[in-house]
Amino acid sequence: MKKNFLFVLFFFFVFSSNSFANLQFKQSKDISDDTDDLRGIFIKPDGTRVYVTSDDETPTVIEYSLNVPFDISTATKTSHTNLLVSGGAAMDKPHAIEFKPDGKVMYVIHSNSGSVGVEQFNLTTAWDTQTISYDTSLSISDDVQIRALAFKSDGTRVYIAQRDYGKVKQFDLPTPWDLSSATNKVESNSFTGEENNLRNIQFSSDGTFMYLGGNGGDDINRYKLPTAWDISTITHETTFSISSQTGEMRGFKFTANFTKLYVTGDPGVEEDDIIYEYDLECAGTITC
Repeated sequence: MKKNFLFVLFFFFVFSSNSFANLQFKQSKDISDDTDDLRGIFIKPDGTRVYVTSDDETPTVIEYSLNVPFDISTATKTSHTNLLVSGGAAMDKPHAIEFKPDGKVMYVIHSNSGSVGVEQFNLTTAWDTQTISYDTSLSISDDVQIRALAFKSDGTRVYIAQRDYGKVKQFDLPTPWDLSSATNKVESNSFTGEENNLRNIQFSSDGTFMYLGGNGGDDINRYKLPTAWDISTITHETTFSISSQTGEMRGFKFTANFTKLYVTGDPGVEEDDIIYEYDLECAGTITC
């Protein structure tokens, strides 16, 4: 009887606790031949392309095709494009990367001190980063080392966060997906108790959860938003460590249906710039 009770108690603890029990490391792809300074990552919604930012001497966006959708081991480099901003200047310290859902606009965090913000690029051919051209930017005058970037699913809000500022900022976009229209800044409460070296953020498809990761703890944290897409109050729920794979997370991205997670790692030396792939057993959530 006592054994049965203990089993039931263990079962209840495992399946009711806020753990990432269903997030499992699968495989990795070493891209050290392509970059010494791997940063942000984005995967095309159909899983056929992956994009990463590189903070090499000439900052770039590197594009890969995946012969098997969502399988990072099948990645083949297709292009390596310089990131040039206003006036044709090289974009120093690129970080997180996002795309408009139609693949015709790309956004990259610009975290160089004195030029902090988000850069917006148009793509002549959807999803082909060889065709990018600078369009506009959102300048953030009161921050340094901005790292994280996310959008509301309809493009009417943009979210950014700094390395050690400890809060997420949101801006309304009256013209969806257009950074030049940004207005009405709102800040979250602090998350420094969970992460002090932020790398990226992402939201669930309905905007009720936010995922925040960094290399302070080399982990990903999940937060609850009482009001969807409103980060004025966030509540921490759970944490998952990825330190077994990398001690220097640089970015992360879940697939749209939350069945996969990709993490970039760069230890700061001229090797081991790696993309890590994880499986999630439950679509739409990490805890199930």
